[in-house]
Amino acid sequence: MLIDSHCHLNDPRFNDQQAALIAAAAQAEVSDYVVPATTADSWPAINQLATDYPGVHPAYGLHPWFIDQHDRDAMTQLSHWLASHPAVAVGECGLDFLRPNRPQQEQLFAAQIELARERNLPLIIHAHKALDRVIQMLRQFPGSTGVIHRFSGSLDQALHLIDLGLYVGVAAGITDTRQAKLRRTMAVLPLERLLLESDAPDLPPAGVTAELNAPEFLPLTLTALAELQQQPPAQVARQTSLNSQHLFNFQASH
Repeated sequence: MLIDSHCHLNDPRFNDQQAALIAAAAQAEVSDYVVPATTADSWPAINQLATDYPGVHPAYGLHPWFIDQHDRDAMTQLSHWLASHPAVAVGECGLDFLRPNRPQQEQLFAAQIELARERNLPLIIHAHKALDRVIQMLRQFPGSTGVIHRFSGSLDQALHLIDLGLYVGVAAGITDTRQAKLRRTMAVLPLERLLLESDAPDLPPAGVTAELNAPEFLPLTLTALAELQQQPPAQVARQTSLNSQHLFNFQASH
C-alpha cells in the first residue's frame, strides 16, 4: 500500500466527494493520506475528515500564500488548536517569495518551526523561489524535522536538506520527461529520504486528462520514481511508505 504524504482532501474543488476519492484511491492501493491545512478556517474540516476516515492524518499550519488572511493572533490560535487536536505535523508552512510580505512570511515560518519543536512534531514545508532561505532558517533551529513538499530544487539543495535531517517530497513533476533536471536529481537521492505525494487536487501526472489531480493517480508517480531509481516498484512503495510512517509517527491503516 502507498501513503500519500501531501493531499488536500478538504479542497472545495473536490465538491464533498471525499468518500468516492478515498474509495478510488484504495482501489489504486493508496491507504493513507497526510492532509495539511493552509489557514485557520481549514482546520475544522480537516479534523472532521480525520474523524470520519481512519486513513486521514491531519496537519495544522499557516500557509505563506495566505499571509494577509492570517489573524494577528494566528499563532496563538494554532498553538491552542494543536493542544486539543492531535496532529502528525505542523503545516503547511514555509516561504513563497513570489508572494508579498517576505518579512511577515519569515516571522510566521520561524514561529511555526519553534512551535513544531515545542510539540515534537515534524514540519510540512512549502518553499517556492525561497529554498535557500528556508535552508538558512532551518539551520537556526537544529534538530527540526520535516519534509520539503513537492521539491523542485537542485541536487545540492536536496542534499543540504537531507544533511539537516529533512525528507524530500516527490510529486507528479517527475512523470513529465521535460522536467529533466528534477528527474536527474530524484534518480540519485537516497530512497530512505523520499516521500511520495500527490498534492491533489493540483498538478495531475503527465498523461492524466482529468481536470483535478487525485490520490488514485499516485501510482503513476511511484512508477516514475522506481524507473528513475532503477528499483522495483514494490520496494519503492514499501520504503516511501515506511518513511512517511516514521516521519509522521503513525501506523498505516491497512
